[in-house]
Amino acid sequence: MLGGRVPAGSAPADTGRAGVRDGVPMSALFDAYQIGATFLWEELAATGARDGWSAAAVILLATKSWRHLHDFTAAMSESYRAELETRVRKQVRRRSALVRALLEGSLAEPELWEAADLLRLPHRGPYVVIAARVAGMAESTLPSIEQTLDALGIGSAWQLTHDLEVGVASLPRPGDQFDRLIEKLAADGESRIGVSPLFEDLAATSQAVRLAQIALRGATDPGRVVVFGRDPLSVAAASAPDVMIRLARSILAGLDGMPDEDRIVLLDTFGAWLDSAGSAEETAQRIHVHPNTVRYRLRRLEERTGRSLSDPRQAAELSLAFEVVRGRESRLVVSDSPSR
Repeated sequence: MLGGRVPAGSAPADTGRAGVRDGVPMSALFDAYQIGATFLWEELAATGARDGWSAAAVILLATKSWRHLHDFTAAMSESYRAELETRVRKQVRRRSALVRALLEGSLAEPELWEAADLLRLPHRGPYVVIAARVAGMAESTLPSIEQTLDALGIGSAWQLTHDLEVGVASLPRPGDQFDRLIEKLAADGESRIGVSPLFEDLAATSQAVRLAQIALRGATDPGRVVVFGRDPLSVAAASAPDVMIRLARSILAGLDGMPDEDRIVLLDTFGAWLDSAGSAEETAQRIHVHPNTVRYRLRRLEERTGRSLSDPRQAAELSLAFEVVRGRESRLVVSDSPSR
């Protein structure tokens, strides 16, 4: 009590490290020090009263007692936090390595089940893989997605790279959870996201990653979530870019001689018409024009391309070409190309 400050590496620091190792909350260690200090002070005060210590001596002793309590708890908490940060960093690195190995398909079967346990994923599906374009270089676009999905009863594990955020999620009740998952993913209205089909075997995760990435290439607009198999036109348009670009140019060749502004107006109107399930009235509301203007622009598109929207095959060709153009322009914008 009469000595100097608590030296580095003394009992409080050892106690902090041991608390982390044994899983004791820091608050419990604080309580223990507080109880000990209170008991010591009560004994000292009783002794001082019995032996007739002066008021000045009692005050000095109280000052030293509470200063020592502060020094002990400060040393304990500092070592506790340092040890906890070290262990958390190790866990994060290990978890990241396990998620990466799972997504790449590099785990043998015994390792696969061990990884599933450590990542809190069940051994059997159904699962889905989710791939999201990052907001910036290695910047998460879905920072709280793991907690959001936990609230829906959907466990997940995620990996962030320089250009993608990829996760595998377990859906024990896919009938009602899958659509809610898609709603949550689309909720921010900014992210471009691709989702794989449901799959049962965790060993098939790497194949599902590929399908989710293909679906992601079809997510051409901010806030768009494309599920592989649900939006076949978008997925087909993104699957073989070189071939699809040539095909789209052939289908839309009749627009080449038009001014850029007119061409964009026709294609944007057609895209809105597709998103409106072919309703001229709903399209007009989307793009803030009269329904007759929508019909006029669609007729011009038919005339310039030589394809009729009333013919299912020809309408499908135009739809596919539009998805290719929309996807290509979206990728140019994302990559900050100087020209669209």
